[in-house]
Amino acid sequence: MTWYRLTRNLPVNAVLLALSLLMVYPLVIVAITAFKTNEEVLQNPTGLPNAPTLENFTTSWREAGFSNLFLNSILLTVTSMVIATLVAALAAYAVVRRATRVGSGVYLVLAAGIFLPMQLALVPQFRVVRELGLINSYAGVILLYTAGAIPFGVFLMAAFMRQVPKEIVEAAIVDGVGYFQLFRSIFLPLARPAVASFWVLHGVGVWNDYLVPQLILTDPAKRTLTTGVLYFKQQYLADWGNIMAAVVIMSLPVLVLFVLAQKHFISGLYAGAVK
Repeated sequence: MTWYRLTRNLPVNAVLLALSLLMVYPLVIVAITAFKTNEEVLQNPTGLPNAPTLENFTTSWREAGFSNLFLNSILLTVTSMVIATLVAALAAYAVVRRATRVGSGVYLVLAAGIFLPMQLALVPQFRVVRELGLINSYAGVILLYTAGAIPFGVFLMAAFMRQVPKEIVEAAIVDGVGYFQLFRSIFLPLARPAVASFWVLHGVGVWNDYLVPQLILTDPAKRTLTTGVLYFKQQYLADWGNIMAAVVIMSLPVLVLFVLAQKHFISGLYAGAVK
């Protein structure tokens, strides 16, 4: 029976394995290139390094000022995540608690923002930021990130908050729990899986974004990691060893976030089920 099951799933497993290799291959090339000199990259782009070196990592960190770039990226990512999570959670709570036609209409308008490409809205958003005098400021970037994340956050958290049993809500109201206390003590804790998913997806998107910081932040001291990688890209020449080393350094916090998020997903789901 086991052999029959393996042979029956063999075509599907072969396709999945091929797709996995296709997705892993670019990552392997990035990691290998990070340990090569630029001359070796140009001579043998996809081969293993003859003499692996860590010089690219030290050069990237020192010459591109990665300590400052890290602080800027962390500031923008964490601040926009906290503000967007708070606003989206409160909006989702209001939509769920006020189950009226107006609330449903507001929810549909917010959910429709998911299908609006960011590039399409970038021009009017840039004009708004310019009129507010927030060009070359972190507040302008955070404002765009927060506004872009609210539709998906409301859509995701409202779906979880609708699953809260009415009996629990009614019992809390009978005990004298207020409107915002109900949100803080019942709805928000039960929506922790949605909050964790939102943090990961929005955080990775902000961390890896290049367009908004490049457009809004004109001061080199305010550059982020994605824009700082261009330090090693010139008009007719690119130092691929240092660029790939910078990409590896930039990707490490994202990998750590994914590893930590797996535990939070599981614990949040079990916590919501028990309660």
